[in-house]
Amino acid sequence: MITAYRLHRISFMKRLKTIFFFVVFFSCGLNSVTAQTMKAFLSAGDESMEKSRYAEAIEYYKKALEFETEDPVISFKMAEACRQYKDYEKAAAWYAKIVMGDRENSFPMALFRYAEMKKYLGMYEESGRLYERYVLANSGDTTYFGVKARKEIVDMKTAIALSNRKIETNVTNAGTPVNTAYSDFGASYMSDSTLYYSSLRFLFEQTGKKEDSYYVSRILTTKPSTDKGKQPLPLSLLFNDASKHNCNVGFSPDFHIMFFTRCNQSESFDLVCEMLYSKYENGSWGKPEKVGGGVNMEGYTATHPGVEARGADGYTLYFVSDRPGGQGKLDIWKSDFDANFAFGAPVNLGDTINTFDDEMTPWYDTPNRTLYFSSYGHAGMGGMDIFKSVVVNGVFSTPENLGPGYNSTVNDVYYTINKDTKGGTFSSNRIGSMYIRSKTCCYDIYYYKIPEKDTTPVVIAAKDTTPVEDVKVLSSREYYDQFLPMEIYFDNDEPDRKSMAIVTKKDYEGLYNSYLDRQPEYLKQYAGALTGDEKVKAEQKVNDFFDSKVTASWMMLNNFCSKLEKALKEGIKIEIEIRGRASPLAKSEYNVNLSKRRISSLTNFLHEYNAGVLDAYLLDGSLKVTEVAAGEMLAKEGVSDVLTDKRNSIYNPDAAVERRIELINIKLEQPHQ
Repeated sequence: MITAYRLHRISFMKRLKTIFFFVVFFSCGLNSVTAQTMKAFLSAGDESMEKSRYAEAIEYYKKALEFETEDPVISFKMAEACRQYKDYEKAAAWYAKIVMGDRENSFPMALFRYAEMKKYLGMYEESGRLYERYVLANSGDTTYFGVKARKEIVDMKTAIALSNRKIETNVTNAGTPVNTAYSDFGASYMSDSTLYYSSLRFLFEQTGKKEDSYYVSRILTTKPSTDKGKQPLPLSLLFNDASKHNCNVGFSPDFHIMFFTRCNQSESFDLVCEMLYSKYENGSWGKPEKVGGGVNMEGYTATHPGVEARGADGYTLYFVSDRPGGQGKLDIWKSDFDANFAFGAPVNLGDTINTFDDEMTPWYDTPNRTLYFSSYGHAGMGGMDIFKSVVVNGVFSTPENLGPGYNSTVNDVYYTINKDTKGGTFSSNRIGSMYIRSKTCCYDIYYYKIPEKDTTPVVIAAKDTTPVEDVKVLSSREYYDQFLPMEIYFDNDEPDRKSMAIVTKKDYEGLYNSYLDRQPEYLKQYAGALTGDEKVKAEQKVNDFFDSKVTASWMMLNNFCSKLEKALKEGIKIEIEIRGRASPLAKSEYNVNLSKRRISSLTNFLHEYNAGVLDAYLLDGSLKVTEVAAGEMLAKEGVSDVLTDKRNSIYNPDAAVERRIELINIKLEQPHQ
């Protein structure tokens, strides 16, 4: 998504470059060719990061890591690239690797970002504990990061409470052709028929060039109810300046005025945006003009328009800026203007709405005098949540979180209400959005419908309704049935390929992330040679396997471990029984040992989970893992065991689903009274 504001970067890359120089210069065992090659990959990765080309940076750092697999500096760069690309799962794995080995607190930001990624993955309790570790290790940190970490600790109960609320709205992905695998965002209906929105697509789509430098945001229109199957059309060059990003449309309530944003990329590759407006006259939009009154301030961004109608007094333009005089980072400002488009001096909305962090995408509901906006700084479920604030006697009320459905563990922005007030639109990079590489990389447009029984969005009060899990509940066998059987999936012949060992040093978290890295290879090998509907169905089969099996089981495993931790702290002793399985590709003896290695990797994960909180319980026997290695004995009939037919014996999801271990039983011993 084009966030359309100046990027606020940490000046960490320069320091990392300095550290890297000493690491390379004093390394032993690298010949000059190898060192130069690794340095070239790192340099290229750093340049890509500076240009905000994060997917490209990931590939360069991946190559550099082939030379120095354990280098924490390169690992940190890789983690940062994954985070910026919004690949939260992989970023979490890289930050975790650094945190585990960082006994000197040389990478304090790795711990902070690890906590942040855990929250984005919905692992609230783990996130809270990691933020606590960051505060303890950096007690004197009074910067943004110290303030943010302390606030996150306090707000974590609110996140848990919100996530447990019932979803009160029907949310659906707008689908194709509105959404694409690139970011589509900022949708607004003009009246109730024509949808205007922004899309990050290639500037030269017909040339075949697909470098990041050719990505631009354009404003598109479509009529979803009548133009089904037709490609949305871009506005004219008056609005879509070919060399710049054009995005973020906002209408006046009477649809007579359209505001939008146009952004230039500075020499430092930041985006600096300005606001323009156009009047609707004689059935068409007039030539855009720049907004006056100081709304556009040289060197600073003005974006994300929202408009309030004030009758004979004219209008109020709400917008987002990083200009001086705000509460911190991006703030929401307003400027009153009249029928002659004379704009007043911008006014900050104050600390009820704005925080030390980012606020953006304001949208004003004139009939109900309510401002909707998204925020990182107010307590929410994950990244940016959608909030509302009602204006009473000219004063904004305390913002209220709209709750699950509207909000997710990631970023939810650009909320609007349709003219008929029965629903509206917002944008999100939640799971379920279209993507190329990372499931949360890109934004899609979503429609929501307000339940018939209520014509206003349900507002969630931020109070703690976290379920109480007392000793009686935690020691109940039935409490754990929700996790049984739990299936945990592995890549072919992992861990430790071609080994007859029955234990491994690898832990499941690393294996899981490596498996996700292989998803493009599975798509290529299983569906690449097909065409038409067969290809689409094959790709869907692979994607469904990774989403509903591999990733879903990883999330369940982490949830299960958090329950184990609570129970063990209450003195409950636990024994879990795990059965290993394998596809029938190798000999039975090999598969039995492979199953044992897989169980061993899970045991290693339990030792390492959440910085080792379960380790002591495993060592003193309070937590036991009992192995039942079944090998290929339980493999489903018909699964290919032909080594030369790799498409079906390795890459077919029917075979992949057999490469798993299963948590099949749990035994509990009550604490001594």
